[in-house]
Amino acid sequence: MLSRPFLTIAMSMFTATMGLGMVLPLLPVYATTFGASGATIGLTVSAFAIPQLLVSPFIGRWADRFGRKPFLLLGAAAYFFSAVGWWSADSLEMLILYRAISGIGSALIFSNAQAYVGDLAPAGSEGRYMGAFGVADFLGFGLGPLFAGVIRDTWGLGQVFLSMAVLYAVVFVLIWVLLPARPARLHLGTTQITAPWGKIFRHPTMQALMLLRTCFALATGVSMSFLAVHLEQSLATTATMVGLVFAMQQIVGGLSQPFLGRLADRFSRPWLVFAGTATMAAGLSTIAWTESYPLILLGVTVGPGLGAALANVSAQALQVDTGRDLGMATVASLGSASFAAGFLLGAIGGGRVVDLTSVPVAFLLGAAVMVFGGTVFLVRVRGIQARAAATASAAAAAVLDVLPAPTEDGGEPLEAPAS
Repeated sequence: MLSRPFLTIAMSMFTATMGLGMVLPLLPVYATTFGASGATIGLTVSAFAIPQLLVSPFIGRWADRFGRKPFLLLGAAAYFFSAVGWWSADSLEMLILYRAISGIGSALIFSNAQAYVGDLAPAGSEGRYMGAFGVADFLGFGLGPLFAGVIRDTWGLGQVFLSMAVLYAVVFVLIWVLLPARPARLHLGTTQITAPWGKIFRHPTMQALMLLRTCFALATGVSMSFLAVHLEQSLATTATMVGLVFAMQQIVGGLSQPFLGRLADRFSRPWLVFAGTATMAAGLSTIAWTESYPLILLGVTVGPGLGAALANVSAQALQVDTGRDLGMATVASLGSASFAAGFLLGAIGGGRVVDLTSVPVAFLLGAAVMVFGGTVFLVRVRGIQARAAATASAAAAAVLDVLPAPTEDGGEPLEAPAS
């Protein structure tokens, strides 16, 4: 598993997610300096989701036909440009514009990275590969906010964005120099599967995965948009303390990925997804009923950290299975588009809830959505697997019915005597 392609894509994603994680706790606070309301904060954080939602399905389709590497390089370039833009932004409109440009980077880079790892994963080891990849993904997101808090407290906000630009330049070079155009498991000259759109959208597991990603993103949109503002304004925390909350959930989730990935290869993936979503809901609820920083830190670490990691790696293992039938990057990119739609709804809708009620109510809404998404996923996918098992049993029985009946001596069956 620890091949050069895998290590290169994992290191690239670690660096990319570290840069992305650096901006997550900063944008809401930065937007308030321009007088942004709750709904406008939500738009600032979620503006990336609009282009990501629009272009992701087509990016995945093209990547299944022409390869992943060119799109990964374009994604790193888009992120670099957005980081430089944030550094030079002098208005709320510019802040939102460059956030939207970063959404193009998300559409290009993350689903294609997942698809690349899915190409590498042998059948039966999907959870192990996605779990190992998740270490880089989660740890990058985790260390990013922590570093951002330290840099902001020490040198100021502008230096955070310049540091992000450097990280994305490193990602571009890593992919360009070290990543093979195609994984070794894919023979040169072969065409990867690209199923018709109608078949993809009618596929029941694909439908369940898209719903789960939408619900997960809606809850994440609420959390990413208002957690930092809530901590700084209601609990008077420092930027470093805010970064620690964001970091701990990702670090714990990342370090648990190899173990959780093996669980996903051994036990029922739908039940693991449900357990993860329920745990995430419980953690989000913690923010609503307490103003204790240690309790919020614990709740976010266990819920959006460990619970989200369990749900994600189990769902991604199912995603790889489905991608082999429908197109690996196409399936991953539709998950990316679903995430964008949910994040947009969660951030902007959560902003409206905050304006009308309060931040705790928005987090309770996010928790309820996670319970709903996990329950529907469990019912839907378990039903699919049960029908598949029944079909396989019926097919096996049909094969046995047409085989010759054995004789006592193991020879050909005896013919009935003529009357």
